[in-house]
Amino acid sequence: MTEKVADRPASPYLLVARVVWLEVRRREEYLALFILMGLYLVFALGARLVGNAETESVALMLNMGLWLSGALAAVLTLVSAARLIPTEIEARTLYPLLAKPIRRSQVLIGKFLAATIAGWFCFLLFTLLTTMTWAAKFPLPGQDPLMLLQALVLQLLALALLASLSLFLSLIVPVAVAIVVSAVLYFGGTALFNVIRSLLDGTAAETIADWALYYLPHFSRLCLLQRFTDGGPCLLWSHWLYLALYSTVASLLLLAISSRLFERQRL
Repeated sequence: MTEKVADRPASPYLLVARVVWLEVRRREEYLALFILMGLYLVFALGARLVGNAETESVALMLNMGLWLSGALAAVLTLVSAARLIPTEIEARTLYPLLAKPIRRSQVLIGKFLAATIAGWFCFLLFTLLTTMTWAAKFPLPGQDPLMLLQALVLQLLALALLASLSLFLSLIVPVAVAIVVSAVLYFGGTALFNVIRSLLDGTAAETIADWALYYLPHFSRLCLLQRFTDGGPCLLWSHWLYLALYSTVASLLLLAISSRLFERQRL
């Protein structure tokens, strides 16, 4: 029985994810993100050494560090996911993989897993380094650790949604456009939606715009680390569960559509 389990071939999803993960680790942008986070840590440690430990200053630095952790992880995730399939098609390295007994949907999901896990690893590592830097003051008065837990889980789900969105866009538009659109929706989607609504307020297109914007990903609802650093209360668990389900269902829906597109795409 043990020999049969040991001889069982590895899952195609995991094999593809492992290959992509190794490729992501070798890319220069991964090193660049560590350099940027290192600069923040040097700055934060310098602030501690000079005795700048007032509550307001620590809250500002903690907010900056957690935001930077999420932002850098998001950049890594969206760039990796958007470049995976188009780059391999252009370099013709995808064809040997598809010649093996593996479905296109398995390739796509494996690449999604790799991009998502890379973003998760980056985010969790940077978040750990940030909190360790201010361990003596963490959490600050008024900050609820349970709110931090809620925010961390939602941030991880937001990165998964971002990976599925970038992967989907890369199948229908050029890579550069997919990266820009994903970045705009993640970092400035709420502001953009508000501007569009204000411009169309009172016009015939207002209802159509509201309907269309409702179905676009709203990452600001999921990125709640600032709520924790500002001392905001925990979300109601019913609301938190709604957000978790919203991001999960949206990710799965985008993956299903992407898989269908990739299966029917002529390579």
